[in-house]
Amino acid sequence: MSYPDLHEIPLASIEVGNDRARDLDPAWAEALSALIAAQGQLQPIIVRPVEGAFRKYSLVAGLHRLEGVRLLGRETIPAYLSAAESDDAARLEEVMENLGRYDLIALDRCHHLYELKQIHERKYPQAKHGGDRKSIKRQSLPLDPDAPEVFGFSEAVAEKVGLSARMIRLAVSIWTGLTLETRRRLVGTKLAAKQTELKALSGESPARQSRILDLILGDEHSEIENVAAALAYIENGIQPTALEKRFRALSDGLKSLPEGSFDLLLIENEDRILASLKRRGRI
Repeated sequence: MSYPDLHEIPLASIEVGNDRARDLDPAWAEALSALIAAQGQLQPIIVRPVEGAFRKYSLVAGLHRLEGVRLLGRETIPAYLSAAESDDAARLEEVMENLGRYDLIALDRCHHLYELKQIHERKYPQAKHGGDRKSIKRQSLPLDPDAPEVFGFSEAVAEKVGLSARMIRLAVSIWTGLTLETRRRLVGTKLAAKQTELKALSGESPARQSRILDLILGDEHSEIENVAAALAYIENGIQPTALEKRFRALSDGLKSLPEGSFDLLLIENEDRILASLKRRGRI
């Protein structure tokens, strides 16, 4: 989508809604402010005039750029004016703009594709249930108000966002499988950037999701860093590492040796045994 006119909009005139498709990451906004200070703002934000309000605008896309400029103490920001005529159209602009950015992590991508599906189904309700498979034609994305009905959301949007239909279906499935509380707790964590972890977590019940995050994000079990390790603990307790298993096997083997064989082993390793005793102050 092209925006012919660029404007300098006062930051004080821009409203940011509470239902953003992407939450603010303060660390990324701070990093972005440094980049903007060094090389300028390469990509303007997108705003939409607030109906019935004089020179007031709502943010459509560019939350982190807006905050980065705010951190620099500037009073205005370069912005394009959106021509979106509805909340859904504005949301679609936000989602599509963010999907094209390199810094979108796995959790955000799942959220954006879910939002895109919701908008798609509100505009084309027959697509939610598959529609008439014999008569419906496919298209790249229903942005055109005169576009024909569509059959499959994933197939329709795949080309536009550069992902396969399978990946889109997986992302939507992950987002819907995660509870609201789980999504909230994932924000800002390493897990949020790893789709494999999100997929594993989304397949668990709400209670298990909560328990898994308690184990990974809590301080009691620092050795548990991923969903697989958390599940292993829930099922079997903490599992010994490969080194711990090897040490236990050797220790058990020594204990089972006859006295004569044990003496021979000590003689074979006498120098190392004496050196160890000296290091530990035993001799």
